[in-house]
Amino acid sequence: MNIKHIFQIILCACTLLPVQAQKAQDILDKTAGKLKNSGGIEAVFEATAFKGTKETGSAGGTIKVKGNKFKIESNSLTTWFDGKTQWTLLAGSDEVNVSTPTAAELQAINPYSFINIYKKGYTATLAKASYEGKSVHEVRLVATSKNSNMPKILLTIDPATLMPLSVRFKNAKGDWTRIRVRSIKTGRKFADAAFTFDAKQHPGIEVIDLR
Repeated sequence: MNIKHIFQIILCACTLLPVQAQKAQDILDKTAGKLKNSGGIEAVFEATAFKGTKETGSAGGTIKVKGNKFKIESNSLTTWFDGKTQWTLLAGSDEVNVSTPTAAELQAINPYSFINIYKKGYTATLAKASYEGKSVHEVRLVATSKNSNMPKILLTIDPATLMPLSVRFKNAKGDWTRIRVRSIKTGRKFADAAFTFDAKQHPGIEVIDLR
């Protein structure tokens, strides 16, 4: 291959990059719009943590989402977030911790947080991928800041439903968390009280205020 052909390939790749970015942005816009307009969301998930390529732990559970509120229940903990305050109750514990989480902490907890962050601080590209035997969209979000607490997010999106099938987060230490969505229901009706800790339903639990 001569130098002229090499430059032609480079030029072609450079002209395709903005198109790929726009397609990725369009897919995210549609996915985010669908999730935001679908009413309450209830999903069954499986979360796995990695150190390099080695699994360090996994947990399954359910998540309920209403706007910026969510409740996560798993075999290890229950977390409530009402849009401002977070309550975390570890399984078997007699204490619930109350805190005001940062945006970075919320991103690490809530797999649907990407719908609020992808437009600012990230560049998006689209890649072809296969997920459980079928062709899917893989949108790759890379943080524009080197100091980001979450430098990379990989989203696997069903082309037919535009719903996320898997979300993978890379933290500042280089470790990954993968969240697979096993089932999802939309249009659910949740009262705001579902996203706050109710002491009456948890007698004997001491409230530890960490704010």
